[in-house]
Amino acid sequence: MSPPALEQTSNPLRRATIPHLPALDGLRGLAVLGVLLFHDGRLDGGYLGVDLFFVLSGYLIHSLLLAEWAKAGTIDLKAFWVRRARRLFPALLALLPVVAAYAQKLAKPEELDRIRKDGLATLAYVANWRAIFSGRSYWDMFQVPSPLEHTWSLAIEEQFYVVWPLLAFGVLYLSRGSRRVMLAVSLGLAVVSGAAMVWLGNRTDTSRAYMGTDTRGVAILLGASLACLMAERGTSKDKQVVRALDGLGVLAAIGLALAWVKLDGQNPLLYRGGFFGTELCVLVLIACAAHGEQSLVARALAFRPFAWVGLVSYGLYLWHWPIYVVLRPERIGLSGIGLSALRYTATFAVALISYHFLEQPIRKRGAPFRRPAVMLSSSVALCIGALLVGTQSRRVMQIGLQLLPWPETVPPGTVKILIVGDSVAQALGERMKAVQSGTGAFVIERGTPDCSIMEGTLPTRSLTNVPHDGGDCDARWGSDVDEMHPDVTLVVLGGGYFARVEVEGRWQHICEPGWDAAYAKELGGKLAMLADKGGRVYVARVPYPVGGWQKPTLNAQVDCYNTLIEKAVQGEPRIHLLDLAAHLCPGGQCTLMSEGEPIRPDGMHFGGPGAKEIARWVIEQVKEPRR
Repeated sequence: MSPPALEQTSNPLRRATIPHLPALDGLRGLAVLGVLLFHDGRLDGGYLGVDLFFVLSGYLIHSLLLAEWAKAGTIDLKAFWVRRARRLFPALLALLPVVAAYAQKLAKPEELDRIRKDGLATLAYVANWRAIFSGRSYWDMFQVPSPLEHTWSLAIEEQFYVVWPLLAFGVLYLSRGSRRVMLAVSLGLAVVSGAAMVWLGNRTDTSRAYMGTDTRGVAILLGASLACLMAERGTSKDKQVVRALDGLGVLAAIGLALAWVKLDGQNPLLYRGGFFGTELCVLVLIACAAHGEQSLVARALAFRPFAWVGLVSYGLYLWHWPIYVVLRPERIGLSGIGLSALRYTATFAVALISYHFLEQPIRKRGAPFRRPAVMLSSSVALCIGALLVGTQSRRVMQIGLQLLPWPETVPPGTVKILIVGDSVAQALGERMKAVQSGTGAFVIERGTPDCSIMEGTLPTRSLTNVPHDGGDCDARWGSDVDEMHPDVTLVVLGGGYFARVEVEGRWQHICEPGWDAAYAKELGGKLAMLADKGGRVYVARVPYPVGGWQKPTLNAQVDCYNTLIEKAVQGEPRIHLLDLAAHLCPGGQCTLMSEGEPIRPDGMHFGGPGAKEIARWVIEQVKEPRR
């Protein structure tokens, strides 16, 4: 997601321009680098780069609108929207067929419906509301990642580009071009938006507050307010004033840096003033940048590498997340610095190609066709068709494959292992399948991502307090066993302790009596059902999460969860305990690496070469009958 670059003087559709400021390019570059590092798991607060984009977009867009009104006494809305479409649409239209190809070739069956809906919502620039109404959490680590997860912010910006020029035109027309009235309207709306963010962020769920256009509009509106103020008062020529502003700029930069390093996305402080504090810091930095060479802070922000990154920031934002999803540790066998280097290299390469051969030529010279409207309609139709074909066709094929029984080629005496559970079961099952050759075992994985065994039994909510809709983990356990007749059924519920449930009219977490009793009853019943159907049944004790999820509160929840599992196994000779927690985290200290690679690259899910050893250990533990 990138705020607009300043209008080029060669653009025949422009009505007015504002001076090009390299410091603003530098700010844009820092913002997108923060997002890239955040999504790569290397900067906890890097998501705040999106907030920086919002403030900067509000400032730049409204500055252009004010400049056009000052020059022409009106705003050419059609020309404005054409410029925005030429700037943003071509790269997006190039991305969606690539996502469709990913869906057909690489995506798992359970991803396809979501990718199709995400793609259509992205094309309509309503991805944020699609995520909100589907009950999906931006922060939920257990969902299968969508390659279009990040387009919620593009949707907010595009909605702003549609609505704000209309509102600005109306206010300026009625007030006869009064910037003070425009400032009052911008600030008033910012206060309303900010109040909505605080209320929703603290009383319902953070995802609604985080992705709502009404709640995130405060950042854009503050940027627009600064544009009004700068247009009214201009920049100062007084060196002392500029130096004082630089002093504030240094403090703002330090504050913003601390927030990016320390303020992770689950911190409740965000909705109690955290976002507003970082936005004010951005406003100060923009004010410094507006003073150009006079400001020392502006000179630092104009550092050429940062400014260069800022020029290609839209392509970097648009392409980085799909590339990250494709280049996942478990898919390519890389992790750590090697994986990051590959991701960054691929992202910059694709962004540069997009910038030089697609975005800039169309932006400067227009579409190379006689009828651009026809071409645009055809391109949109092509994207829709690609999304429908890329998701539907493989979805049918994969459902067919899922119904296949154990292969007839499995040699007699091979131990058939069925692994069920959530996304951790999925990841471990994939690793077990990868190493099963020569073990005397054959593994089939039937995990369900983002699921809870309480779904369908009691009202449930996810990690971020949104209604849980990831599915019922145990919905297919009985039919899977009936179909497969496994020798061993292994139950792995690596994220079972996250979901909240409503017990006796009150929402409860794990470690609370109502939650524990309800979960123990459900789990015990399902394990007994599996045991009744025959074959050995194992249930895994859960290891502590690691990396960014290594927190005392989560460890305490894991301890409560494992206690429930132990009680479910006690006194039931047909059900056995697989102590995955003790093996991976002896004495509470988790082993992080195996064969020089991380065992759980994202802190929870087993993936890549580092998980091979633990996968072999699990097979050996469950394939032989307990004596």
